[in-house]
Amino acid sequence: MKKLFSLLVLISVMSVNAQFKISGEIQNFNEKSLLVHINQGPKNKIVNKITTDKNGKFTVNIPEKYHGMINLTDDSKQANIDILTDNEEVAFKAEYINQDFQNINYTKGKTAIAFNEYQSFLTFQSLKSDIFPVLKSYYKSDEDFFKAIIKEEQRIENLNPSNNSPLLDYYSSLIDLANTNFDNEESALEHKQKIMHRLVNDNDNLESSGLLSRLVLDYIRASIFGSKSQAEIQNKVKVAIDQLIEQTIIDTPRGQYVLSAVFEVLPENQFGDLLASYYDMVNALTCELTDELKTNLYAHNMKNPGAEIPNIKFNKAVNGYESLFDIKADKKIILFWASWCPACMSEMPYIEQYYENFKKEGGEIVAISLDYDLNEFENATKNYPWINYTELLRWDTQGVESFGVQSTPTLFLVDKDNKLIKRANHISELFED
Repeated sequence: MKKLFSLLVLISVMSVNAQFKISGEIQNFNEKSLLVHINQGPKNKIVNKITTDKNGKFTVNIPEKYHGMINLTDDSKQANIDILTDNEEVAFKAEYINQDFQNINYTKGKTAIAFNEYQSFLTFQSLKSDIFPVLKSYYKSDEDFFKAIIKEEQRIENLNPSNNSPLLDYYSSLIDLANTNFDNEESALEHKQKIMHRLVNDNDNLESSGLLSRLVLDYIRASIFGSKSQAEIQNKVKVAIDQLIEQTIIDTPRGQYVLSAVFEVLPENQFGDLLASYYDMVNALTCELTDELKTNLYAHNMKNPGAEIPNIKFNKAVNGYESLFDIKADKKIILFWASWCPACMSEMPYIEQYYENFKKEGGEIVAISLDYDLNEFENATKNYPWINYTELLRWDTQGVESFGVQSTPTLFLVDKDNKLIKRANHISELFED
């Protein structure tokens, strides 16, 4: 994934090789930031951060020959636009209302336009199946509102969104598969087999769809249908994943993407021993690993004292340092935090108190902020004497996934050789006996 190399280098390469552009105009979203993500496996990855102009307009380059889902979000990730594109230029207009992107109207991009119509169609279908039956229960059949609902149901029944996009056909077939219900062992087995067929045989549109992890989770759910005990669930999950790894072939990108999805969807508190066995399998591989699987492995190892931490190459020099490993000290504390995090701000006075002696003893603190607003970051760090770094990318910041950071603040104490000594959520925990 994106955490193992410089985002700046990645963006520079993709800008040079850009195949097409997405242009937009968003009312009430002037001079604000947009994060641009694409899908290349079980998770999406950031490829750019842009700022709209004074009229809410922007243009962004997309990597060469990309066929799949593109996601635009505001800094807070509260507002979201999903764009399906078949390697074609896209243009749209929208409005930013109540911290959400609304009234999206595409003017360019055949697949994007068709996908927008498809989403509207799904919304109407959901109204018909989930909302209208409830509303009708409150009215008599001879009342006008009841009759109006019946009329609208008939209109929705006759909707047939135009679609001449092969990519949308493919995407909608995955959605239909993911939304399939099963209520007995026979239908669960059939569902499991259909997902296995797609995971084994589909082209790389599967990775760019953003639905890989969802299908892997559904495959596991179907595999344990009817289980009566935790022991039975554990056994069935292992058998199912073993079959999945064998069929998708672990030393291929598809097999490794699938295993990364397994690591994402299986809860460690319930399947810790099983997941550990698959990490051992990954450690034994001699083939080239995908970035996603490397990141999974780093995050897993960051729970074990003695593991070498992943390096972070700074987008621009910080105090003259180009990367985390350039900072030499007898011991280092790597702190992941953010100025918008109340728990972090409560912890900072204790860290400041500790830092003076830690520095005198040859230690250093590297604080990596998950901020997204430069002014907020600069105001928060102006009096912090240690090394402060931010990419203004929130949870897309380098190191978050490879260090296995799931909450802030998270601290890592490492030795002079960048080997992990201990991880904690409070500075006091790092030095407890």
